[in-house]
Order: sequence, then structure tokens, then C-alpha cells
Amino acid sequence: MADQISAAVRRRRDPASTREAILAAARALMAERGPEAMTISEVAHRAGVNRGTAYQHFRTRDELAAAVMHGFGQRLTAMLTEQSPVGERIDRFLAFFVEHPEFARLWIYDMLASPDGAPSDSWRVFVTTLEGFAQASDTQPGIDPEMLARILVGAPLFWSLWVQKSTVDDDDRRRAVARFAREIKRLLLFGVMKPEQWTSMVSELDGGEGAQ
Repeated sequence: MADQISAAVRRRRDPASTREAILAAARALMAERGPEAMTISEVAHRAGVNRGTAYQHFRTRDELAAAVMHGFGQRLTAMLTEQSPVGERIDRFLAFFVEHPEFARLWIYDMLASPDGAPSDSWRVFVTTLEGFAQASDTQPGIDPEMLARILVGAPLFWSLWVQKSTVDDDDRRRAVARFAREIKRLLLFGVMKPEQWTSMVSELDGGEGAQ
């Protein structure tokens, strides 16, 4: 109880911390019930601030929901476009959504709510990235970047929520991530890439990583 009171006092003295607490509470509620079920009052209660304070930061529920999705979009875009080996990006992408299932739910809600079935800015960035990938000399001809994007997003998002129910502890979840990542890499390596030009990934799979 004392810790909660102390945290509330710190937030009152630190507007940035208060704003982040409100956003975190809103993110959790939106992930649980969808944006339409969220109220400023409930967000304020979960964040440990009074309703008036919440309204000082966000005048309407729509403004708060937009701020949540903007922050999520920035984080998602950074993750999708980071410069690192493909295998490492797959590992981090899967691990992130298993560790933060609320973000998986948010992205699913956003896709279902969008007229074209995809979150706007982040989705366009991801598809553009895959368009460049599909045109490279080390990938197979005839790739449909948009459909590939839906496969690479849809399966991991729903799987990351399912794995929360089917594993018992963190070690179990890490093993599940390794197994799923291995199969995603296999599908990419032998269906999208030219294996002879991706020798490091071939070696990783031949070494049996994640095959448990």
C-alpha cells in the first residue's frame, strides 16, 4: 500500500511519468476489451490518478486511444525496420510479442478496425520493406510482398496469444519461441529465399537450434 501511495505521489510531481502511467493503463485496457470499451475514468483508476488529472493529459477517449496507437506504431515501425540479420529480427519479433501479449492484441484490434485490414503507417513500412526484400537477387522470383506480410504478421500474432495459454513458465515459453522461430525460418529459407545465398541461416537450421 505504501509503495502504491509513493508511486502516486511521484506521478503527481512528474507529468511525464503520469502521462506514461495513463498510456500504460489505456494500452492494457484496450488490449483486454478493445478501444471502444475503454473509458477515461477506468483508465485513471487503473493508472492510480484522479479523473481530472487524466483529462489534463487527454481531453477525450479518442485522443487517448490515438496516443496509445501512435506510440505502438512507433515501436512497431522501429522493430520492423531495424538493421540486423533476418534470423535475429525473427527471434526478437516473436520474443517481443510473447513477452508483451497486450501489443499483439492491440495490433489485431487495429488490423480488424482498419478498412483495408491493416494498421496504416507501420503496415505500409513493413510491406515496403518486404517489397525491397522480394526484389533482391537472393530471393525467389514471383513473391507477393503483401500476402507474405500477412503471413509473417498474422501467424506470429495469434500464436503469441495462444502460447500464453499453452506454456507453464518462462523457460517453457522460451522453448516455444525457439521452435516457432525455427519453422518460420525454414518456411522463409526454402520458400522465399535462395538457400545457397543464405548460408548462415542454413547452418543455424542444420545445427538444430530450437528443434525440441
